[in-house]
Amino acid sequence: MEEEGEIPEKLRVGVCSTVGVLYLLASIIALTINGLLLFVIFKDPLKCFRRPFAVLITGLATTDFLVGAIGDTTSAKNEFYCVKNEDGETYFDWIMDYFIDNSATVIVLALSVDRLIAVAFPIYYRCSVKKTHSAVTVLAIWVYCLAFSLLQLSDIPEAIYDAIDVHIHITFALSANGVIYFMIYYIIRKRRNLFPGEELSGQKAEKHLRNLKREKEFAYTAFLILLALVFTQIPFLVMIKIEANCESCVETSWYFVYKKFANFLLCVSSIANPILYGWRVKQFRNSFMAIFCRSRLDQADLEMSQTTQPTNEIRN
Repeated sequence: MEEEGEIPEKLRVGVCSTVGVLYLLASIIALTINGLLLFVIFKDPLKCFRRPFAVLITGLATTDFLVGAIGDTTSAKNEFYCVKNEDGETYFDWIMDYFIDNSATVIVLALSVDRLIAVAFPIYYRCSVKKTHSAVTVLAIWVYCLAFSLLQLSDIPEAIYDAIDVHIHITFALSANGVIYFMIYYIIRKRRNLFPGEELSGQKAEKHLRNLKREKEFAYTAFLILLALVFTQIPFLVMIKIEANCESCVETSWYFVYKKFANFLLCVSSIANPILYGWRVKQFRNSFMAIFCRSRLDQADLEMSQTTQPTNEIRN
C-alpha cells in the first residue's frame, strides 16, 4: 500500500469515507439482485433453466453474490480504516479479492466459449453439451482461482505475481473475449444470410430462424456482460500502467482519488451482470413474473417459455 502521508487530510477523509459508503451500497445492491436471481433460478417455475448456459449464469451470479457478501464489505472496512489513515488490509482480504474477481473474469470467458460453440456447432451443442459439463467447468474455475490466489502466500515476488495476474486474467481474458465475439458476430451474420426474408416459406426455415434469434439474444447478452467487464477493468489497467511508469504520480492527490474509484469500479460488474443477463432474457423475466407477479404474466409468454426447451436439453 502506497504512503498516503502527503495526501491532504480533508481529501483523504472525504474520498475514503465516500468510497467506503459506495462499497456498502454496492454490497447491498449486489446481494439483493444476485440473491433474487439465484432464487428465481432455483425455483425455476417455467422449467427453462435446464441448459448448460444457465448453469454458467448460476456460477457467475453466485460469484457476484460473493462479491457483495465478502469483497465489497471488506473493501468498505478498509476504506474506513483509510479514514483513520490506517492500513486494515489482511491476507484474507487479498486472497478473497483475487479469488472472487478472477473467478468472475474466467466465468465470463467460459460464457463466451459456450456461446461460440452454441452458435458455430448448434447440433453438437444441443446433443453433446450437458449441464454437468458446465457445472464441472464452474467448479474447476473456482478451484483454479482459489489456488492462484493462495500463491500469494508463497515466495513469489509480489511484482511478478501481479504481472502474471494482470496478463492472464485481464489482458488475455479481454483479448480472447474480443476475438470470440467477433467470430460469433461473423457466424450469425453469415448464417442469417442463408435465409433471407423472401425464402422463409417452410416450417423448417422458420424453426431455423427462431433458433438463430434465440442464439443471437443469448450471445448479445453475454457480449454486454463482457462490455461491462471491459469498462470496469480499463480504469484498473490504466492505474497499473501509471504505477509501473510514473513513480512520482503515485504520491499525488489526483492519483490517490483515481486509484480509489478505479478499484471501486471493479465491483460494479457484479451489479450490472444480473441486470444484463436477468432482465434482458425473456425466460428470466417470465420466471420472475411467474413467482412474484403471476397474474401479470401473459399466458402466451408462459406457454412459449415452457415449450422452448428442446427435448434433449430437458433430459440433460
